[in-house]
Amino acid sequence: MQPYSDFQGSASATPSSLTAAPSVTLSARWLRALFHDLYGRVPLKREREAWLGKTLQEFLGVALSDEAVWRHWLDEQLYYFMLIDRFEPVGTSLDKLPERLSARRITPRDALHRIALSTSFELRNPGADTFVTVVMEQFCGMEVQRATQELKLGKAAYDGSAAKFLGSKAASQSDVVQIAVRHKRGARHLVVREFERLCRSRFPKKEGRAWADAAWKKPASMFDLYAEWLSSPAYAERVERGAPLSNRAWVRSVYVDLGDIAAPADKVEALRGALDSLGDPAPLRSLIVRMLLDADGTKAPRGPAIGEPGSWIEATFVHLLGRKPTEGELTEFLSVCRDGSDGPELVLYALLTSTEYQSA
Repeated sequence: MQPYSDFQGSASATPSSLTAAPSVTLSARWLRALFHDLYGRVPLKREREAWLGKTLQEFLGVALSDEAVWRHWLDEQLYYFMLIDRFEPVGTSLDKLPERLSARRITPRDALHRIALSTSFELRNPGADTFVTVVMEQFCGMEVQRATQELKLGKAAYDGSAAKFLGSKAASQSDVVQIAVRHKRGARHLVVREFERLCRSRFPKKEGRAWADAAWKKPASMFDLYAEWLSSPAYAERVERGAPLSNRAWVRSVYVDLGDIAAPADKVEALRGALDSLGDPAPLRSLIVRMLLDADGTKAPRGPAIGEPGSWIEATFVHLLGRKPTEGELTEFLSVCRDGSDGPELVLYALLTSTEYQSA
């Protein structure tokens, strides 16, 4: 499973420069992208009002110390390791990781180490062969088929025998985890997948070597790397071209966009699970939108409630898509709104089920 591979094959996937941080004043489009990537949802109304027109650096200075950002980060890591549904860790010491990360009392590497030592991780990957294979692949990015001797040594250490795994002495399951997490390969793999998760572009080899070295020698430098990546032209390109929303982020965002409310966690996971089980989630996403447009708290407004239709349509486009409608779109949707009191519902349905909305 490759949850962050949506950029692959894109003609614009390789940025020409990553060093110069752009001077960005936050627009609706930028805010939607940043909130999707850092919070796993779109901004609430109060958050939009607080940040529109502010600078990117002001926003990052606050967001990267926000526990909610690190709660989403943890969700993304657990999903990467497939610790979801019946393997999801609930009511464990992992619940404290977001607060500790936001206060920088631990590093992302420390957090990953604790995830791999959790009961959920062991239950998800039972037995020496499965456990060591997953550790090598998901922590170090290794192709086990090309590293059969390392797998053999790791399995021996997992079973309690002394072995030299990835160049270090190991004699237990916890040794296998610690060595992989702290290995230079582990640092590089973390940097690669986190850069690609945020920027949706291929990892640059030139700058990437320095990033990986920094993350290996000084794990706390990951905090600075997140700020650097989100300030880079690579991320600006990601904002401009958009990026497909995960099913979880899409569900959370639709609730916010329609009702300015946080989606109930149990509903998010139930709908996410249903969407994840489908090869093409688009039909079910459309059904969910239709359901929410008729539900209390997220119900679509009736015609008279929107005031002047043209202004409402323009504001709705900016709100949902981060841009104003074209003249053709405005003309078409004005006609829809004037045809009956259910016009606003039809407009919202069209926008929320569009490809553009699902690639914010």
